[in-house]
Amino acid sequence: MNLPEFSSPELIGIPIKQVSSFHSLAISFKGKKLLCHVVNGHPATFNVVDLETNNIVFKKTIIGAESSWRLLKHQHTVYIAGTGDSGRSGHLFSYNLETKDFEEYGVVYEGEKFLWSLATDDSRYVYIGTWPNGKIIQFDTNLKKFVDFGTIVSGQNYLRALTYLDGHLYAGIGPMGSLVKIDPSSFDPQSGSLEIDHLEDPVKNLLNLQSLPFCYELASSFPYVLAFFSTDTRDLFCYNTQTDTWKHLTAGYKGTMITSDLGDVYYTTKDGLFRFNGAEGTPKLVSSKVTAALHGGGILEDELYSMFFNGSIFSFNLNNQTAKITKSPAEGANTLIQSIFKGPDNNLYFSAYPSGTGAMYNPKTDRFTRFPLEQAEGMGSIGSDIYFGVYPHARIYKIDTTLPLDQKTHPEMIWQIEDKQDRPFVVTSGNDLLIIGTIPTYGVLGGGISIYDPKGNSGETYAPVIPDHSVTSLLCLNGFLYGGTSIHGGLGISPTQEHALMFKWNLQTKKLEKTFMPLNEAKEAPMISGLCEINGLIYGNFNGFIFVYDPVKERTVKYRNLYPAVKQFGRWRPTYNILGTDGLLYSSVGGYITAIDPETLNFKTIARSDRFALGKDNEVYYVKGWQLLLNKAIRGTKQVLSTEN
Repeated sequence: MNLPEFSSPELIGIPIKQVSSFHSLAISFKGKKLLCHVVNGHPATFNVVDLETNNIVFKKTIIGAESSWRLLKHQHTVYIAGTGDSGRSGHLFSYNLETKDFEEYGVVYEGEKFLWSLATDDSRYVYIGTWPNGKIIQFDTNLKKFVDFGTIVSGQNYLRALTYLDGHLYAGIGPMGSLVKIDPSSFDPQSGSLEIDHLEDPVKNLLNLQSLPFCYELASSFPYVLAFFSTDTRDLFCYNTQTDTWKHLTAGYKGTMITSDLGDVYYTTKDGLFRFNGAEGTPKLVSSKVTAALHGGGILEDELYSMFFNGSIFSFNLNNQTAKITKSPAEGANTLIQSIFKGPDNNLYFSAYPSGTGAMYNPKTDRFTRFPLEQAEGMGSIGSDIYFGVYPHARIYKIDTTLPLDQKTHPEMIWQIEDKQDRPFVVTSGNDLLIIGTIPTYGVLGGGISIYDPKGNSGETYAPVIPDHSVTSLLCLNGFLYGGTSIHGGLGISPTQEHALMFKWNLQTKKLEKTFMPLNEAKEAPMISGLCEINGLIYGNFNGFIFVYDPVKERTVKYRNLYPAVKQFGRWRPTYNILGTDGLLYSSVGGYITAIDPETLNFKTIARSDRFALGKDNEVYYVKGWQLLLNKAIRGTKQVLSTEN
């Protein structure tokens, strides 16, 4: 088969532009009520909103940052923890409320991309918690210098939360959670060591868990430190720093905690809005009307101000208990495309990171339609229905494409996968069943297979399928599931296995029948994926390889290393192999969009990307960051085949 030439890439558009914010800060300054927040995107944008007029009074593009998980007021300055854009290290920024000056202090520490948390001693220092090495970085606001306190808990790479109380820092660790007490004045710059006290484990004692999950958020109200541990029941505890004792405050915590200037901590649960004051030591219900998750904010003159993830500003009067939601005046930003899928209606569907908005593209009308959607890792379909595998907590949503797309409400949630599964990257079907392969949650190895029956509205999960392996590809064929795995589990835990595997799983008995490697070269593969069937043979990928496995003969019958320079490819995101109506196999092998002759395995490289979909007439739609591009085959040309990249 002659492989065609392909056109130069055509920019179709930006599927998702949205206002999304992880955190906000409400401030009263010189008679003005202000709300500071960062719109996530590329690039991110810092905004200051006048809460009385809902106008933006200051706006600054944050070069080098894609988002901010935490803002902090230190004296008359707002500090902004900037997540590094496109894999770069995190930056620290500040906005001076007095002078309106915006300043960048550069990379906090080389290699630390996420700056999760901020705390201040209210005098001179700001403290920053990082990922991927679980560090605390001290920033001297006088000298404008960073000091590395080092990794706080060996082997734990999330310094997820920080609070400062009575001369000590308290640090929330993950993914194996703990709460650590630190004397920052004891830091020895010669040895790089700190005086650290690991506090007693409240979750293990009270909930009888074998290990702690994330200590995800902290706040303080003397003499208490409030700590949210991300248990299945979302438990909030408080630690008395004077008596060294723990108390369980609530399950069903929503977050985020908001601390007033008087030292009161406000938070929401499934039961309402609560206030905790350290002098009282017992939470008080403020209102049962407010149960939504809040994203930072503040208390200004008996008014609680906060923000929802979509940028809408929320205000609640603590006296008369009236609430108001105001649409954000901020401009939407370009957002990374997390996944792309061609639906049964021939429209393209997209999810984003950060989540909040999905998009549909109609090739006939050349129009995008946006709708609410959380972070869908994978998508699949049965009949006219599209299914979305959503992170976190492995939730499954559905859209019926025969109905008008609802632009105001989420797709319908139909099921949640449990058994410590978190990321449904594989969403496929067989025998009229929805079949899902998953990556486990933080700090856990061992993904699973979940099978959902749309007619019976019920499902089952089998996890782990293979100990310490995640599931990154599934193919239903002749009563069996053939799968590919990844050696990687949830974030925060290292692989124990040397290479990925294929497996055969019996759909009737729900039992694993065999595991195997398709080739000896797969000993160097962290992930095997892309399984698809052509004429009874199974095509799949690892690293730069395409291989063809005969399930009857139980052996690989041919293979080719298309991209020899690609080594150790893949973690969670599968590659995809899609058979076009033109007889070509279109693949994302090794992170390259590639057209392949299924017989000869000759190939043509189309583009560099790992996310693509095939149009109705074999148009190749693919994603570069936040952009949707298109390459078309130019038919009728002669092509000399090559193995060059």
